[in-house]
Order: sequence, then C-alpha cells, then structure tokens
Amino acid sequence: MKTLLENISIFGKKSNILIEDQIISSLGEMPAQQALIFKLGGLFAIPGCIDPHTHIRDLGQSYKEDWNSASQAALAGGYTMVFDMPNTIPPTTTPEHLQLKRNAAKKATIHKKFFLGATNHNIHEVEKMLATRAEDIAGIKLFMAGSSSNEVVDKEEDLIAYARLAKQYDKVLAVHSENQACIQASERLHADKDHARWHNTIRSRECAILSTRQILDISAKVGNELYLVHTSLAEEIDMVRQHKAKGTRVWCEIMPHHLLLDESILETAGNYGKVNPPIRTARDNEALWEAIRDGTVDTLGSDHAPHSLEEKARPYAQAPSGFPGLETSLALMLNQVKLGNISLERVVELTSQAQNRIFRLGDRGLLKPGAPADLAIIDLDARHVVEPARFRSKAKYSPYQGMELWGKVMMTLVDGEIRYKAPEMA
Repeated sequence: MKTLLENISIFGKKSNILIEDQIISSLGEMPAQQALIFKLGGLFAIPGCIDPHTHIRDLGQSYKEDWNSASQAALAGGYTMVFDMPNTIPPTTTPEHLQLKRNAAKKATIHKKFFLGATNHNIHEVEKMLATRAEDIAGIKLFMAGSSSNEVVDKEEDLIAYARLAKQYDKVLAVHSENQACIQASERLHADKDHARWHNTIRSRECAILSTRQILDISAKVGNELYLVHTSLAEEIDMVRQHKAKGTRVWCEIMPHHLLLDESILETAGNYGKVNPPIRTARDNEALWEAIRDGTVDTLGSDHAPHSLEEKARPYAQAPSGFPGLETSLALMLNQVKLGNISLERVVELTSQAQNRIFRLGDRGLLKPGAPADLAIIDLDARHVVEPARFRSKAKYSPYQGMELWGKVMMTLVDGEIRYKAPEMA
C-alpha cells in the first residue's frame, strides 16, 4: 500500500511525502501511481511527537485513563509515542508488574516505552528488568519526593546506587527532584493553607533546589546520564547550564505549563492547576524561555497526569496533583510559533528529535527517507479554543480551559496508517 501526501510543507519547503510499507519511501517530486493521495496544500508535516513523560494510569487506575483513551488523546495531540512513568497501581517496580503493564498496553494504538520505578528497597528487581535489555524500557525513574502513588528515594547511598546502575546498563536515570523532608516541613508550617494558590509556597523552590543540586553533583561524580524531569526554576536552569559546561551528562526536560503559566493562574484554575512541581513565577517562565533559546533545555514533555473530576473537586490538601497534557502540549507550542516566540524547527527538536537522540530510538522521531512514517500534519493558521469537555482523555479538565490557540493537529499517522483525522479533514 502506498500513500502520497501531496504539496505539503516541510519546514517551509513544499514537498511530497511517499509512504510505502510503513516507511517514508521518498521526499520531493514523485509519481503517484496506485497510491492513496491526500492533497495537503497549506499544511505542514512534522515528525510524530514523542512524549517522554506521561502517566497513562490503567490497571488499578483505569477509571482515570487507560491505554485506549490515552492513545486517542495522544493521536489528537500529534503524539505517536509515549514513555509511561512507573507510579501506577501496581507500580512498575518488579518484573511481574512490568509484565502486567505490558499486557495492559497491548491495546495502545501508539508506540510506547516504560520507565522502571526505583524505591529504597528494589534495586535488585530493577537490575533484573534492565538485564533483559528489553527494547521497551526507557530508563529508571526515581522520585526524590512524593507526588502521586509513588515511593520516595531519599537516601544518598541509594541515589548513588541507582546512578551507578543506570550507567552500568547505559540507561537514562530520570529524576523528580524535590526534597521530601523539606516539603513535609513546609506542609506542617503551612497547614492552614487551603487553596491551590499556596501550592508554590508549600512545595517551595528551596525544596526543589536542594534536590536538584544533590542529584546533579552525584551524576557528575558517577558519570551516568541524568534526565531531569519537569525542570521549573530559574535556579535549576542555572545549575543545569553550569553542569553541562563542565561535561556532566545531564538532559533537561520542561513542560508547557512551567513555560507558559505562572502561579497567578491558580487563583481561578484552583486544583485544576495543581501539579508537582508547582506552576512557578513569571521570572521562572522567562528563565525557561532563555534556556530554550540557548540550548540548555533539551526536551518538552507533557506530564500528562489525568485524574477524575471528583478527585480534583476535593479540598486542596486532598486533591491529587496533575492534569492532562497530551491534547494541549503541541498546540500550545504551535501557538507560540504563530506568535513568533519560537521556530517550528525548535519545536520539532524539543518534541521528537532530541528524544530520538537521548533515548536512542533509531530513526523514530525523524522525518527522512527510510524512517518510520510517524507523522503529525498541522495547520498553523487554524484557530481553536481549548475545550476539556471534548478531550479524548478521560480527564475532562485543564488550566488552559477557554484559551484560544493558533495551530492545530489535522492528521496523525503511525507507521504510515492514518489513526487520527480532525473533523475538518473528514
């Protein structure tokens, strides 16, 4: 079967894309005999986005999200591959639990990889899983503070042991760097605070700075690849920049909400904007933008973390942290392209090409002859309003509710198969 995407723009240059047997066969002028032809003038083709940071749930939390609903959300958002975090129920901390997750993920209609969960007591189990050299293992995920259904690794000797294990097996060590003891002390100090507007005060910048400094110093000594997830602070960016200059093997991931929102949104968004680490300040927004411009930031993740509306409606202290992001992350960045704040080429680097390089994905995440035909077709001139009630995710809420954006995903292909079409394309 051949598919021809005709007269489409690739970084501003008009071209055709011929797809054969799940692969991009060729780019440019070509005959279209016996091909399914889509005339796509005015639209852009980019590599299907790869989200290195999602919480798909399923298993014991399938009411929040499962692999079917998450796949539909990902495809609508232009994502063709996701990496799932281990803090599910049960957690991905043993070979048996990893197999349960693999079985649940068989219903996915996107590509996927899994992070293994680190705890203070399961390093031998993690090593057993790594020793299989399975292609679907993205790396080790380590939480230095509690966030949602996870165990904490907070002892220096355990942090060092996991850094060494990651280096031994040539895998990324992904770290949520907030200090658990610091957060607990702050929670006691601010026990009277009863609204999400205080979330950035309670999970303070000092708590994140402590842990980020600690894990950067450990990785600098051990020599492992450190992947700092959802970096949110100006001080963290400065530390990452300094360590990169010294040769530390550190990768820096950011999220759209830390880049584009500041803590003032919590006055109206409330628990819908409650996330860990918290949405920070306008000064931190600018620091992240500067880090994008100078190359300190490597990847953009969504931290897709769905919960039910009933859970989010609980009082602030009991409401879980996190919100869905698969359907908004690329659109938010395309809006910034239209506004002139970032180039489309840089967005592609942040959403697919860097993931290809960091996680050694072969040709996946690239748009070139011979690469898998995982593509997002976008319209930079389309305008739309964020309407969570229409999300394909089971989580029907968002701090971006009502925001009008430029840029929309019109079609998503996985291995050359069209698995999503916007209503306008029907």
